[in-house]
Amino acid sequence: MKIAILGGAFNPPHLGHLLVAKQILEFTGQQQVWLMPCWQHSFQKKLLPVQHRLKMTGLLENGNIKYSDFEVKNKLSGDTFYTLEALTKKIPNHQFSFVIGSDNLADFKKWGHWENLVQKFQILVFPRHDFDYNLKKYGLENPRYKFYLIKHPLLAKSDISSALIRKRLSAGLSIDYLLPEKVKDYIKKNKLY
Repeated sequence: MKIAILGGAFNPPHLGHLLVAKQILEFTGQQQVWLMPCWQHSFQKKLLPVQHRLKMTGLLENGNIKYSDFEVKNKLSGDTFYTLEALTKKIPNHQFSFVIGSDNLADFKKWGHWENLVQKFQILVFPRHDFDYNLKKYGLENPRYKFYLIKHPLLAKSDISSALIRKRLSAGLSIDYLLPEKVKDYIKKNKLY
């Protein structure tokens, strides 16, 4: 089975994550997308406690969009290469790829083992507003690199982000239509952010 890993902090998970996951299924030939919260962030971002991020991400499961606690359960470093290596070792009959937004291309060479990652695993690049995906511009154009740039005239992009949601919450603004109601209710019930 072809499985795309959509990793991240999910701090909180939102409709933008679901929009990307759904379109990965529609436009790339992947059979499932696994939403995978990180145990810790590679660039040491301050995160909500992991149990809340896991529970909220689990609320996004829908059909072939699944939730995975693999990185958290195994307390992995957040290094994408090691995560995909560990998944491949544990579940060798699946073919794993990894989803990034085009905003990640500029700093992709700062990722741990980035060259091994992109030579061994397919990297699905989803377009983000105001971030192009000109691989040459970032020194990432190489026939050995397995970047797959997702392009389609019917592709819908969103600028919803977890950071925007957190900022709106701290400003007392509505977060309606930015995340699923179940996630919004969980945030409210647990007085998060």
